[in-house]
Amino acid sequence: MSARAGELTKLHRSVPVERYKSLLGHWITRWFRTPRPAQHDPPPQVGPGQLAVTFGGHATVLARYAQLSIAFDPMLGRWVGGVRRAVEPGLAPGDFSEVGLVLISHRHADHLHVPTLEMLPKTATIVVPTGAAAWVSALGFARVIELQAGSDLELRGVQVIACATAHGDHELAHGLSYVVRGAGPSLYLCGDSGYFSGFADVGARFAPDVAMLPIGGFMPTSFRRRHMSPLDALYAFEDLRARLFVPIHHGAFALSYERLDEPARWLVELATTRGVRDHVLVMAAGQTERFNASLSDRANVINPQR
Repeated sequence: MSARAGELTKLHRSVPVERYKSLLGHWITRWFRTPRPAQHDPPPQVGPGQLAVTFGGHATVLARYAQLSIAFDPMLGRWVGGVRRAVEPGLAPGDFSEVGLVLISHRHADHLHVPTLEMLPKTATIVVPTGAAAWVSALGFARVIELQAGSDLELRGVQVIACATAHGDHELAHGLSYVVRGAGPSLYLCGDSGYFSGFADVGARFAPDVAMLPIGGFMPTSFRRRHMSPLDALYAFEDLRARLFVPIHHGAFALSYERLDEPARWLVELATTRGVRDHVLVMAAGQTERFNASLSDRANVINPQR
């Protein structure tokens, strides 16, 4: 265990978040509740040298450069098994109409969601981890590409580098994160992972501008082998040497014992205490931000909710 991982273990002995007394009871209660609405603003135009990012809820991200639109782990479904979505998706099928590249992190159903993939443009290229091509090959995409950590591809002037994750030993959990570099700020996309040394490796090689990291699914603490807490994710953000941290994988599905709103609340508290609040942007489902190449200012902020 690295020194930083050991430090995190000690810090997690007391986790100041509210939790569900009965997760099953919460699930049953949610079956009879309509998901809360999300804001839904049509994604704005993107100019040369800009990156636009829309948080779709859960781990879904729509990232757009002037030359290419990218969908990451698109999931517009309202159920994960018997767990009902608490907040409607912040993206609609029509928002993906110009997507040319789809990136899938791993094969769990809340990340590789076949019903949503069936709605996406079949002219797109879809990238999946090794062993997952058979899961999407019948969907009719123009190209299906399997990548392994360390490999890359280029499409319309945008480079995508596949990186490792630590999400567990089951074959469905084996997956990838991605560094995306286009004519604008660079982006790191991670759907699910525990904290591990791979973040420092990515930081040393690429130091992405914007890091989108998961912060939910960490209780009980044994879940941290596969999912990061907000504190884990802040350490990963530091390791990545990124300039802006946008949390994902929170607020939509109650898949663990922490209450849905607690990861974002705790992250803001931690970021404030650690003096990095200005480098953490908590986005609501459906919120879009556009960034200039310098990241010195956000080119346009649509209904920001901090």
